[in-house]
Parts: sequence; structure tokens; C-alpha cells
Amino acid sequence: MYKIETILPDVKKKDPLLHLPKMSVGCFFRVEKYKKHGVITYAGPWFKNTVLNVGLDQIATGQSLAPGVGALRWINVGTGTSEPAATQTGLDTYLASTNTTYGGMTYDYSNGDELAGNPAWRSFQRTLEFAIGSCTGNLTELGLSRTSNANYFNRQLFRDDLGDPTVITVLSDEGIRITVKLVVYAPMAVGETASADFSINGSTKTATITQLGGDWLTEERSYIILCYMDRSGWTSIATETGSFINFDSVSLSGYSSGSFYRDAEYTWSPGTFVGEWKKIGRMVRLYLASPDIFEIELSTAETITDTDELKITLRQSWGRV
Repeated sequence: MYKIETILPDVKKKDPLLHLPKMSVGCFFRVEKYKKHGVITYAGPWFKNTVLNVGLDQIATGQSLAPGVGALRWINVGTGTSEPAATQTGLDTYLASTNTTYGGMTYDYSNGDELAGNPAWRSFQRTLEFAIGSCTGNLTELGLSRTSNANYFNRQLFRDDLGDPTVITVLSDEGIRITVKLVVYAPMAVGETASADFSINGSTKTATITQLGGDWLTEERSYIILCYMDRSGWTSIATETGSFINFDSVSLSGYSSGSFYRDAEYTWSPGTFVGEWKKIGRMVRLYLASPDIFEIELSTAETITDTDELKITLRQSWGRV
């Protein structure tokens, strides 16, 4: 049996703590109050939201991260005042929620800038609206969730221009609109490379990892899944000549809450793949989009004979920004 024991090592180019393909997620909010005839009575700044541990756990089960669908359908507001902590599971004091969209969803992306140290990213933006008179009082906190006041993804206090907590007082003749921007960050800029070591049958091999772009950035899809690695139809092994051979089976490991990574073991039965290979690519799947995120190329080819079973274990990890 031919087995790659560790497929996600420490990257040695920049930060020894960075693992590939570690994706990161962040979320930003801004709020405005309005009256009849579209009169805006308050327009606040953008402020960063805190992605909760329970929110990161949702990624392991293949939940969508796009506002408006999947994991992030509802905006919740409340009157609690504690500073957000990653270990929280919801608002301090829930008041109201809505999943009503004002306008459509918008998308944006960037290939990143290797020289500036900026990774590739894509974002989803949606505005949710509380109708006039439907949510009144002194609001201090907010958070996104998959269902009304349950299955939270993040939490934050309303902030002013200086980043300090503030109170949003909503009168009976006012409504509020909260704009949500969720950003998914790749490990590196598109086209950027990093060196890494791999353990193959107990022997250390060197490799180059390249950050890919493709449809995961440019297509206006409503779903993005970072880690659900048991979907069928992936092409995973590339020979030196560039042909691809599908694996025979894949086994997805269990997930432990708070670990923020998941392993998938891919198997090619003896005789399925025979010859020399150098590249592993397209191993992280985006739902309803191309899975081109990264590619791994060994510095020297490995030879698979017709009696070798090939197993590759891929670990995907993710975190907050």
C-alpha cells in the first residue's frame, strides 16, 4: 500500500503556523435607520463581527456561508452589552429577528496581491430589513444565524465610528436595515506558491503548493462550502503529462466541535492508477462551483505499480479573521 500520511504540513515560505489549504472567514456589518418615503435618520460605519466557535463548527457539516441562504439566513438584534467572545452561542438578550431582504445580494472578489502579502478573497453582501415599527427600543447587539435566534454564526455589539459600543435607538416610526458582508479568504494570492514537506510511506518529500483562482472567486454563486470533502466526481491525481484519474472511494472523518479541521481519505485500488505522478489538485470542493483552489506538486515524481493501493489523507482547516 502506498500512503501519504500527512497532506497538510506547515508552510515554510512565510509562517510556520499556516497550513494549507486553511481558509478563513470574516464578517462585517453596518446599520441604518429609516422612516417613510426612504428618509434615512442614521447611517453607521462598517464594523467587524466576531465569528463564534459554534459558527465555525457549522462549516464542518457543509453549511453554506452565503448571507441569505444556508447558514446565514437571519439577522438577530438584542439589548445585551457584553463584549463578544468566541465561546458564546448567541445574543445576551434577544429582542427580534428578520430574514427579509432589502434589495438583492451582491458579490465581489480579489485575486490578492502576493507582493503586498494579501490573499485572494470573495465576499457576499446582503441587506436585511426590519419594517417600520417592527423592532423598536435601544438596540445594542446583533448576530447572524441559520434560524431565528438559533444556530448562530457570529455576534457583535453595535459600534460607532471610533469602534466603541453604541446604542441604536429605534423609534416607533422608524425601521432599520442591516447590511452584512461575509468574506472568505484563501491562504495566499492566486498564483502564489509555498514550499512544504510531505510524509510518504514514512519518507519526507518536498513539494510546492500553488493557490488557484478559478470559478470559486469569479462565479456569482449563492453557496460556498469550505470543507465538505465527501462529494463525488472530483479529479484528484495528475500525472506529469497532466491527465487525471478519479479515486475509487473517499472516507470522511468524524468532526470534533472546536477542532476546525476535517480529514478525508481518498483511495485508488491496485491497478486504478499506474505510473508516475507529481500533482494533487482540485481537492477542495465548492458547492455548485469549480473546485479549483490549490494544487500540490511534488519535487520528484512517485511511481505507482499495478499492485499498489494508493491512499491520500487530506486535512482541510479553517478559522476566523
